[in-house]
Amino acid sequence: MTGETGNWYQEVTVRVPSERVDTVADYIIEHIAGGLLLEDEEQSVTTAVKFYLTSEEEIEPRLAGLRQFLATIGFQQNLPVFSLRKIRNLDWIDEYRKSVAPLPIGEAIVISPPWERGRYPGRTEIIIEPKMAFGTGRHETSRSCLAELERLPLKGKTVLDLGCGSGILGIYAALQGAAMVIGYDIDPLAVENSRENFVLNGVAAVCRAEEGSIDDVPAGETFDLIVANIIKSAIVPIIGELKRRLRPGGVVILSGLLQQDCPEIEAGLSEQHMTDFTIRRDAEWRTYTVRCG
Repeated sequence: MTGETGNWYQEVTVRVPSERVDTVADYIIEHIAGGLLLEDEEQSVTTAVKFYLTSEEEIEPRLAGLRQFLATIGFQQNLPVFSLRKIRNLDWIDEYRKSVAPLPIGEAIVISPPWERGRYPGRTEIIIEPKMAFGTGRHETSRSCLAELERLPLKGKTVLDLGCGSGILGIYAALQGAAMVIGYDIDPLAVENSRENFVLNGVAAVCRAEEGSIDDVPAGETFDLIVANIIKSAIVPIIGELKRRLRPGGVVILSGLLQQDCPEIEAGLSEQHMTDFTIRRDAEWRTYTVRCG
């Protein structure tokens, strides 16, 4: 990563109402930092959420994204205040590793950091080297996408993963026998992280990651499965293109969606005659699995 602070991390603290801490923490883990610390004070109605960034350049864009997310879940008029301080690298690494444990998902999946490998025999294990800026599968949308993938036949399939992040979804598809997986992300650091995790899981021969969006997929290339775990404003304009990129009998998984996004998503699907879908609900998040022809 560029702009690293050497032996120091930037510690960011945000205090949120305790009843919303899980939602905020999940967002931070998935979109900003691979791990965090929670500090509750006795008789307090708020919880301090602390996360860590390795680059000065990351701070403002990451916090801007968090502020936007907080506004979407009801903090428009009273955004929490962020505080920042530097903390020594080695002190944080020890605490950080303690905070990242294996995560069982669905019936037979587990996401593990490398130092916890092998603790859940019998499950498909996805090894993720947690990075401060990338997800580790703990957000509701990633869990829902994995649970939906678990229900699909993936052997021999071709997969497009839009907003690939740390590559978790593509890795699972490859481990289940997908013939080819390509992930796209507009963040070059996410692409780098995906590639590292492909190697870590032994699927680099099947998976690749590129910087860009669906507009950068080669003309005429189609897929058996497309996963778009992004946001409503990015999904709605491309629903038609998603359909064109599907092979006959293909499946699209749409996630990163809140309950209030559903009417617009369903209107877009209806316009494309994509009406055979199911919805998975996890807290306020929604994931659509759409079957086409």
